[in-house]
Amino acid sequence: MRSVLAGDLGGTKCRFALVTADRTVLPAQRVATTRDRARFLADLDAAIAAVLAGVPAGVAPPTAMGIGTAGVIPSGGRSIAYAPNLPLDGYPLADHVERRCALRTTLINDGRASAWGEYLVGSAQGLDPQLCLFFGTGIGIGLILGGRPHEGADNAAGEIGHTIHVPDGRPCACGRRGHFEAYCGGRAITERALAEVGRPPAGASEGPRGAGEWTVGAVARSDHAAARAILADAALAAGVLTANACTLWNPRAVVLGGGVLDGWPALAPSIEAFVRAHCTAPITQRLEFHRSQGGSDAVLLGAAAAAGLFAPAAH
Repeated sequence: MRSVLAGDLGGTKCRFALVTADRTVLPAQRVATTRDRARFLADLDAAIAAVLAGVPAGVAPPTAMGIGTAGVIPSGGRSIAYAPNLPLDGYPLADHVERRCALRTTLINDGRASAWGEYLVGSAQGLDPQLCLFFGTGIGIGLILGGRPHEGADNAAGEIGHTIHVPDGRPCACGRRGHFEAYCGGRAITERALAEVGRPPAGASEGPRGAGEWTVGAVARSDHAAARAILADAALAAGVLTANACTLWNPRAVVLGGGVLDGWPALAPSIEAFVRAHCTAPITQRLEFHRSQGGSDAVLLGAAAAAGLFAPAAH
């Protein structure tokens, strides 16, 4: 069976796996995301090598690689021009991978990759236009139009997390202020909890950087007044962001996913209620809300699609 190698580069973790033509994601290699470029690339190389060394019987060796990654990818898909959560700004990542494993490599924004994967296998499969919002370390977005992700004129569409929610508001990881991501991104929620609440209580879940760090789930379970205020700000920001996107694009379906919703399930119905209360009837009358089915596998499926796995085989 045909396969491609797919990667998912996120702000907290990275995953690499073979994806087969029947839309199966095989067991993945996972590594933590580091902010040091040399270490990041070494971890990436090792994970890719491990996947290639373990191609199972009945699966053809991969013919290409697709990588879903946070950040803006210039037209041509060879590097990441803007990667606030990865140590890869301007680095020719596609060339790097091709030198290491001799596979034609395509980069795709992870929000678009996730949306493509959801469109292929999720509970909103085939609904078009389809808006996918992923609340994780940052905020990923993908808009499916005509069965493919919308890219924009220069492959830079979709950085909705870095649009302005509060002018001159909270600092964002990108270095600017007031962006939606600074209010409803997972990193912003947990870092704000550490600053305003202090260390989490004993027995709280361990955060991505170890013990003594908040998780979104721990913030959601906290009775502390400051934690409640942080969640209220995050819920408002997530609702406003989604309502604005729905009014702009009039999607047939909205798919919500990401680690923030995994830890804080009440956010999803809060977002839907806000959209239905604040958007006009033409926007909401046929609008469906769905939870992400593919999870992080959706990124791998979308990256595989970008690499051409689901196109007819060349003769």
